[in-house]
Amino acid sequence: MAALFEVHRAVNLKDRYLFGLVGVIEEGMVHTGMEASLEDEEDAQKFEGKVHGVEFVGEDGIPEPTLTFHYRDPAKLQRWESIHWEGKKIRLEWSHY
Repeated sequence: MAALFEVHRAVNLKDRYLFGLVGVIEEGMVHTGMEASLEDEEDAQKFEGKVHGVEFVGEDGIPEPTLTFHYRDPAKLQRWESIHWEGKKIRLEWSHY
């Protein structure tokens, strides 16, 4: 079963080498280990990842669902940070491998 996630903003949890996408789950259920892809054709090639965790990151005391992705490669992080995330849709699916 697939899921759809709408991104409100991105955060870099540098001390944990995690890149987070904060937003709302629009369809389905999100789980650690799901493969994530960006539906926006213009930026799709800049983002690929497996969900490392599902956390709640708060701003102004209100926690929001956050998908985290682990990184070690600075070039990967730079690609991810180059995307204007607000309003982007992430499709999440279980890998068939």
